[in-house]
Amino acid sequence: MTDTSPQPAEVETREPVGPRPGRARWQVGLQTLVLLMVAIAVWTAFFVNRRQIAALESRIAATRPLAHELGIEDVNKIAVVKLDELWYDENQWDIYLPEGKYRLCMATRGIDQNRLGPVVKSAPIAAGKHHLALEQQAIRSGWRITATWDGTGRLVAEESKDWDPGHGSMGGGRHSLSTQLAADQPAVLFRRIFSRSTGNNQFSTPSGPAEGLLLWIEPVAGSNKTP
Repeated sequence: MTDTSPQPAEVETREPVGPRPGRARWQVGLQTLVLLMVAIAVWTAFFVNRRQIAALESRIAATRPLAHELGIEDVNKIAVVKLDELWYDENQWDIYLPEGKYRLCMATRGIDQNRLGPVVKSAPIAAGKHHLALEQQAIRSGWRITATWDGTGRLVAEESKDWDPGHGSMGGGRHSLSTQLAADQPAVLFRRIFSRSTGNNQFSTPSGPAEGLLLWIEPVAGSNKTP
């Protein structure tokens, strides 16, 4: 006889289902992490470079006055700088002359350590920028001294052999740094005094006016006035 009485329902045994683990709120993927690292590296390099550039700019500004370059700080003043020597006793200058009239002068005798000497040769030189060179050359009759500028101007003086006996000298080219000078005063570019024998194979530079070489630019009288 079949038992038809109600049977207790089968109880399904399952693990309790909890909430599904969700993705972490700040989970970062590998690609995002790489991009973040690249961005940090770029910005770090940017700020480092800015700091290095600032340091280099300050060093350049500090050393700029030492460069043999013409600087015109005041257009109403003479500006002059002696260029680097490529060989011994090479004398070249870059010069700026403000508006006015000037002449280039040369003296070879009666030169002392401070004053101008008697002019042996002179020539007019215009206002504006110029490149000027001075050369002393031995020739058969003695010495030739030549000043040239801009490939067109030329000032030449000749002296006897005893003018420079070859016992040494004192002085030379001036203005190795760019210099500003008053336009109504002479601008001395070169001053040299030759040594003379004092006996017993001894030589010294004379204390008074003597043979030598002096080159300067001066305003023509009455043409230039300081503003």
